[in-house]
Amino acid sequence: MLPPRRGDGYDPRVLLLEIAAQGVKAAVPASGRAALRPGYNVVAADGAALRRLLEGLYYLAPADAEALARGAGSAPARAGLTLAGNDGVTYRLVRDFRGAASLQRYDPSSRAFSTVGNDLSAIAAHLAGPVGVPARGRLAALLALAAAELPSRRAGAAGMLAGVLPGGGAQAAVRRADPVKARARLEALRAELARAGDAEKLQYRLDGLQTRLFRSEEALKEGARVREGAEAAEAALAEYARIAEAEAALGDPAARLAAWERANAKRDEALGKAEQERSALGDEAVPPPAMWRVPLITGGVVAGVAAIAIAVVGARSSPALHYLGLLDVPAFGVAAWGALGWIRRLEESERGARRLKIIGEFERKATEQHEREVAGVVAALATAGVATVAELRERLGKLSEVRAAAEAARARLAAWETSPEVRDAREARGKLEEEIRDAEASLSGAAGGFVRDARTIELEIERAEAELAAGSEPGAPEPAPPEPVIAPVEVHRAVAVPAGEPIRSLLAAAGAELGGESAPRLRDLAQRAGQLAGALTSNRLAVTLEGASVRIVSGGRASSEEQASPGDRDLAFLAARLAVLERGLAGGGAVALADDAFAGLPEGVRRLAARLLRQLARGGQIIHATSDPAFREAADHVAA
Repeated sequence: MLPPRRGDGYDPRVLLLEIAAQGVKAAVPASGRAALRPGYNVVAADGAALRRLLEGLYYLAPADAEALARGAGSAPARAGLTLAGNDGVTYRLVRDFRGAASLQRYDPSSRAFSTVGNDLSAIAAHLAGPVGVPARGRLAALLALAAAELPSRRAGAAGMLAGVLPGGGAQAAVRRADPVKARARLEALRAELARAGDAEKLQYRLDGLQTRLFRSEEALKEGARVREGAEAAEAALAEYARIAEAEAALGDPAARLAAWERANAKRDEALGKAEQERSALGDEAVPPPAMWRVPLITGGVVAGVAAIAIAVVGARSSPALHYLGLLDVPAFGVAAWGALGWIRRLEESERGARRLKIIGEFERKATEQHEREVAGVVAALATAGVATVAELRERLGKLSEVRAAAEAARARLAAWETSPEVRDAREARGKLEEEIRDAEASLSGAAGGFVRDARTIELEIERAEAELAAGSEPGAPEPAPPEPVIAPVEVHRAVAVPAGEPIRSLLAAAGAELGGESAPRLRDLAQRAGQLAGALTSNRLAVTLEGASVRIVSGGRASSEEQASPGDRDLAFLAARLAVLERGLAGGGAVALADDAFAGLPEGVRRLAARLLRQLARGGQIIHATSDPAFREAADHVAA
C-alpha cells in the first residue's frame, strides 16, 4: 500500500539518519560513515559516487549493484542505510552488492532491530510503499542537483562521446564539417578561450579579494561576538545593582557580616543569662495575697475576738466563762505569727520584683545594643531584597563573580578594539569591497560572470581543427548531422522539448513529476528561477518563459537558451534547478542530493548559494557532497 498522497501526488516524510559503506570509493567520508540530521548536511564525499550508492540502496536494481561491485574490484562492496520512513518507523537497510540484502525495522520496546525481509523485490516494494522512498524519476527530476547536468558539461560530454560510439574507432571521432562553418566555429572558440583566460585571471584576483574580505569580516565578526559578550556581562552585572548598592552600604561586607554574627552571639548569650536568672527566682518575685486572705491570720483574729466575746457575754450567766477570754492570747499570737510570715513574703516579693526589673532592663539594653550593631546589615538586607544573611552572603559572592566576568569582558573588548589586526581590517574592508565591485564588473563585462574552463575549450578547439582538416581533404564526404545532446534528466512522462533547451527540459520534467506540465506551473517555476538567478548574479541575469520557450535576460538583452553564453546558461540552469529543488522539498520530510555544481562560481556567489541551500533545507533534508569551505560554514551539520 502506497503512502498517503498530497495535492501534487506525493507526501514525502523520509529522512536519512546514517550512511555507511565499505569498498565504495569516495561515496562517504574517510571514516566509512556519515551521520546525518534534518536540515542542510554537508558531506565530505564525491557527489556522483554518493548518488550512485544511494540509488543502489534505494532501488536494489541488479545493474546498480553490478556497477558498484565492479568499482570495488576484488574488495568487499557493502553499504548500509538508516532512515526514518513515511510510516513513522526507523529502518536499517544493509546490502552486499555481490550478494544479499536485509531490511530491518527498529522496535522501540526491545530497543533492537528486527528483520523485515531479505528478498530484493519485497524490500524494494516495502521501500517504495510504507517507507516512502521516492521513485528514481522523481529523485532525478526534483530532488537532485548535479554538476554533470550543467549545459556546458553536457555539450562537452556529447563531443567526447563521439570517439567511443560503436563502429567509429579513433578515426570516427573526427567529423567532417563545412569548412566555412568550421572556421567560424574555430574563431568563436579561440575568442572564447581568450575570454576564458582573461576571466580566469579576473576570477583568481576576485577570489583573492573575497578571501581577504572574508578574513576581514571574520575578524570584525569576532569583535561583534566579543562586544555581545561584554554587553551580556554588563547586563548580568546590572541585574546585581541592588546587591552592589547593599555592598557599598556595608563598606566591608566580610567584617560587617562577621560583626553581625558576633552581635547575634552576644545577644543570645545575654538573653540566655537573663532567662537563667529569671528561672532561678522562681516564685520569689510573686507578691503574697492580701493579708485578710491568709487563713492563719484571719483564723487567729476571728478566734481571739470570739473568745473575748464569749467571755464578756458568758460571764453574766456563768462566771466560769470569764476565763474563756484567756484564749484570745494564743489566738492573737497565732494571727501575729502569720502576719510576720506574710510580711516576710512581702519583703521577698519586693526584692524579687526589683530583681526582675533589673533583669528586664538588662535584656532591654542587650536588645537595643544588638539592634544598633546589626542595623547596617538589616538595611543591607532590605536594599538587596533578600530575607536572610545567608542569601545575602551568597548573592555577594555571585556579585564578585559577575563583576570579575564583566571586567574580563571589558578587557577583551578593549584589547580587540585596539588590536592592529582589527584596525587594519576596518581600514581594508571598504577598500576591498570597492575592489571586489570593480573586479565583478570587469568579470561580468569580460565573460558574463562565468565561463567554461580553458581545458574544455582547448579540447573543443582541437576537435574543431580536426573537423576543419577533415573537411578540407579532397573528396571529403558531406558533413555528418550534429550529434544530439544527452537528455538532461530521466522523466517518466514523455515531454516534447528540443534537445538544445536544457532549462526548458528541466522545467518540463519537474512539471510532469508534479502532476502535469501545465502552463501555470511552468510559469511559476520559471518566475522563481528568475528570482534566484537575479539573487545569484546581483540582478544581472534573469530567466523568463515566453510561450513555450525559456529566455535568458543578461544585461537587459534577452536571448534563447541556445544563443546565450555558456556561463549564462549554466547560471540560469542552476537557478532553475534550485527553484525545482525548492518545490520538491516543499512540505517537509523529503531528501535531496547535491554535488559540487557550484565549483566554478566566485566565492561570494558560492556563499550565497550555501545560504539558499540551507534555507531550502528547512523544508526537508539536503545532503550536499562537497569540501568547499563556503558550504561547510553554512551547513546545519557537517559529516566529515
